[in-house]
Amino acid sequence: MLIVTLIIVAILLLGCVLISTEHINRLNRASVAIFCGVAVWVLYMVHGGDYLRLMHNLEYQEFLGGAVSTFDTVREFVGNNVIVRYISEACAVILFLIATNTIVEVMNNNGVFDSLVKWLRMRSSKKFLWVISILTFIISTNFDNLTTVVLMLTILRRIVSSHYQRSVYACVIMISATLGGTCTVIGDITSLMLWVRGVVTASGFSAGLLLPSLASLCIVNLLTAKLLIGKVEVVSALNMYRGDDSVLSRWQKIIILIVGVVGLWAIPTFKAMTNFPPFLGAFCVLACIWIIEGFFNWQRNGSVFLFHKEYLKDSEFISMRIILYFIGVTLSIGVLNECGALNYLGTILDKHVHNVYVYGVISGMLSMFLDNVPCVMAGMNLFEVNTDIDPNFAVDGLYWQLLAYCSAVGGMMLLFGSLSGHSVMQIDKLKYSWFCRHMIWRIAVSWGIGLFVFWLVH
Repeated sequence: MLIVTLIIVAILLLGCVLISTEHINRLNRASVAIFCGVAVWVLYMVHGGDYLRLMHNLEYQEFLGGAVSTFDTVREFVGNNVIVRYISEACAVILFLIATNTIVEVMNNNGVFDSLVKWLRMRSSKKFLWVISILTFIISTNFDNLTTVVLMLTILRRIVSSHYQRSVYACVIMISATLGGTCTVIGDITSLMLWVRGVVTASGFSAGLLLPSLASLCIVNLLTAKLLIGKVEVVSALNMYRGDDSVLSRWQKIIILIVGVVGLWAIPTFKAMTNFPPFLGAFCVLACIWIIEGFFNWQRNGSVFLFHKEYLKDSEFISMRIILYFIGVTLSIGVLNECGALNYLGTILDKHVHNVYVYGVISGMLSMFLDNVPCVMAGMNLFEVNTDIDPNFAVDGLYWQLLAYCSAVGGMMLLFGSLSGHSVMQIDKLKYSWFCRHMIWRIAVSWGIGLFVFWLVH
């Protein structure tokens, strides 16, 4: 059993390396994640009975009901009681992200964000830096940061003509979206995972990470402003997308925006009142926006324009790629948890380290070289929610907040550790050597300041 566990760990480590070096090896990260996820579960079944007695002994004995354990009973229990837990958790996150992404899609198709292009056309480069970073931060607290990055990069290309200036602003957009998404449970895929798992609450999570995230944002802006000299090289002509020959009036766009934002902010309340999964609340908001849009577009015979959009073509999330990647990572981390490897590692860390700040820094460092999604998934399974022994691991404890914050910031430090960073490299054709010279140390300093503010607050 030990040899099989070591083989499983080796395969997953190799998979993480291949995923993090996708920009070099050109392998599809989704294919790597899915292959690793399936392969390790097949290996798991070699000693499935032993692993069940190690991790689910009481449940498995109840399932047997006094009968003798066989390969068929092991296979049935694993399929119906073990794997399904991880798949259902992954689906809850994916369905939520699909709903929120579609909400942004409907808003964009109806010109809700068109006015941002006019409003953001300013000549002061430093003022533009602060305005676009704060705006991105705010938007990312409501929508997931990947969608926010893609949306803001598309707006940026319609405003700034200089590639150098776009590179600076693209990095700021990525950082602002990551920090904004980190301080709410609906703004980042990792914080959403923690919320779905039930280890954080919406209000407690935001209260703990808002000030550190804002502090990091301010430091990054102050340091990055020195890269900008002169005025913004603005695109000479606006190329506004109008949907078709008719557009919604300003008040209709405002209504759609208000319904979308208020609806998303009401999802935590919906979950608290009903105890339903968050994606049901997101679907409710999406349904309301679709009904309102259909009413406003009555003269279009109910046509809904949900295709052929430039920024959606750029977003790899819209394809099945990110969905399959997330499922593959969930399956992979699930095997690590089920074979006892994460439990063993958590015991060692608790015995020899027992410091949540060290855990946070470790997760951030690993996210730099691997990917923040599997790092957070692994961190979620290292320790159980524990109120009596250590309050740091209780619901809304420091460990869960540090895990989300450090993994998010660490993941974007080398770009390829986060989906947002990967999208910046793809969409804006950002030169990696330029990023390493100018942005890594700035992100590292902001991370340190954010951790210091977090320590002061707590």
